[in-house]
Amino acid sequence: MKNSYFLLHLAVFLAGFTGVFGKLITLNEGLLTFYRVLFSAIILFILTRFLKIGSDTTNSEKKSIGKVGILITVHWVFFYASIKYSNISIGVICYCLTSFFTAIFKPLIDKTNFKFTELVLSTLTLAGISLIFHFDASYQLGIILGVISSAFAALYTIYNERLVQFYDSRLINYYQMVSGSIFLIVLLPAYLYFFSSKNYCP
Repeated sequence: MKNSYFLLHLAVFLAGFTGVFGKLITLNEGLLTFYRVLFSAIILFILTRFLKIGSDTTNSEKKSIGKVGILITVHWVFFYASIKYSNISIGVICYCLTSFFTAIFKPLIDKTNFKFTELVLSTLTLAGISLIFHFDASYQLGIILGVISSAFAALYTIYNERLVQFYDSRLINYYQMVSGSIFLIVLLPAYLYFFSSKNYCP
């Protein structure tokens, strides 16, 4: 139990630095996300090969896992954009809307009944963000990007929840990072044409 609590607090501590690094690193959100998924894919490739995880996975299964990876990649692009166009606090607060979108999307996707208590509690976060949106115009773009980010995070959470029932989490992350890298390689030339960056390397 102590070990589980330690890992939980460590995960929260490290996750908190995601927004900080996103603000401090001068790369734009597209390049920042690209390097993140690329380096993750390389590390996970070495790990899965060393541990011989998922060697019997079919191409169809790889594609199914990879499609979900595009969702988390798009989430990160909008999350970092939210931070860069506003600040760390706005980006993190908007991320809290993930539970709101999950409460809406999950019943629609799974074709189940809506849970009233989840909707009510999640709406409180939405109310708080709407106050910031109306009272401080300088953060409006960042908030819009953050809301889009949380919507994609909710979709990723819902579909990834299905995958973890059948596959090793390390294998899931590997194929998702690979698909995210390929997705951004295709997208980046056009993206950088419209949204240039001061730097192109970390």
